[in-house]
Amino acid sequence: MINAMGWRWWCVIQVLLLLGPFMASSHSIIRNLPGFSGDLPFKLESGYIGVGQEEEVQLFYLFVESQRNPSKDPILLWFVGGPGCSALSAFLFENGPVTIDRNSSGILPTLVLNPYAWTQVLNVMYIDLPVGTGFSYSQTQQGYYSNDTLWIENTYDFLQKWFIDHPEFVSNPFYIGGGSYSALPTVPLVKKVYEVGNKAGSSPLINIKGFVLASPFTDAFLDMNSRVAYAHQMSLISDELYESIKASCNGDYVNRIPNNTKCVSDYEAYSRLIRYININQILEPVCINTPDLKDRILLEDSSSEGILQSLLKVSNFWCRGYDHIRVNQWANNEDVRNALHIREGTKGEFLRCNKSLSYETNLQSVVDYHRDLTKTNLQCLVYCADLDLAIPHVGTQAWIKSLNLKIDDPWRAWFVDGQVAGYTQIYKNHDYFLTYVGVKGAGHVAQSYKPKEVLQMIERWFSYALI
Repeated sequence: MINAMGWRWWCVIQVLLLLGPFMASSHSIIRNLPGFSGDLPFKLESGYIGVGQEEEVQLFYLFVESQRNPSKDPILLWFVGGPGCSALSAFLFENGPVTIDRNSSGILPTLVLNPYAWTQVLNVMYIDLPVGTGFSYSQTQQGYYSNDTLWIENTYDFLQKWFIDHPEFVSNPFYIGGGSYSALPTVPLVKKVYEVGNKAGSSPLINIKGFVLASPFTDAFLDMNSRVAYAHQMSLISDELYESIKASCNGDYVNRIPNNTKCVSDYEAYSRLIRYININQILEPVCINTPDLKDRILLEDSSSEGILQSLLKVSNFWCRGYDHIRVNQWANNEDVRNALHIREGTKGEFLRCNKSLSYETNLQSVVDYHRDLTKTNLQCLVYCADLDLAIPHVGTQAWIKSLNLKIDDPWRAWFVDGQVAGYTQIYKNHDYFLTYVGVKGAGHVAQSYKPKEVLQMIERWFSYALI
């Protein structure tokens, strides 16, 4: 007589035996990273998994075991926005176990431990998605064509194979998360994983429990349209202009009608007023990013270190985007590529964000997917930054309100070190819970701006404690 757990493992073994000969996957344990002094005090795995019908698409990933209790702690698959931004961006600047020392100089940036790493309490998985991002590649030219739907299918294929290859993690609670654009494909992916795992007679390999969304791109119209209202809330535009543009455009600032001259002129006035505002964090300076300056710098010194030093010389202030040059500098180092076990000849220059992808955005809204998920027993965490104009929290709160969920815990402050870190509200529908959190003083994808506060929020939410 085989009990439920025994039956589950039997199914895993049978699938492994059937698929094993056909799986184009490989992984390695990394004990040292160039730029970091000594052995890594955490377990880091890198590898590739082939996806698609012929496994022509090879997805590169990093997996960091929890530094607390990897056999019991939840697994979080974390996506970076974009599309086209590498997982190394999150690994080094959002929630990974190490970060680049901003004060380091030279050819190879220095890595230091991240005191606010989520890997202190979670197993975290990072994937370079979609294909062409980071170190992921295709064995055929056709394989480089991708879209939101393929993102979902490729990730689901990846997860099935990864769990077959790592049966010791099958019983861990599993969560999917992402910030900015990546939230769009994340929600349908969650629905697919949940529905397949709950089909009658199935033996799920993925023990999904919920999902986490940071400054989530959710609805193309709603998110972009909310920028005008947010700009008015934050006193970036006048009351008079706001009332005029709201009336002349009838509240629709995305689908402006060309022959509506008043709407067009009002929108141009709004655009001029926010032109020199950093939309990711409205209080931070706008980074120098003009084409003529870039061309001049590239003529002088085309290396990442040269570009960075030139930017610092011509700028009177530090810009957050300068950190991203360090990612390219680190990842293009030959010793780093060898340490990460990057397959030779598969990728040329590494770009933190590859903006030349052959990628189609074929999902415009996932609000209906959210609505479907409210009928499940999953947990959802949505957090936004109050200084984010890229995806304003007012748009996020609007689509959450449209789900018509019951308020389980009304709007209140949450605290870190005795200080207000933001505001939160919890919604529910039977066994489904959605926790909304605003992070005070943060910018787009809050952990880059308020890492301590966001780590405490993450710890509390994953331990089912009140934020």
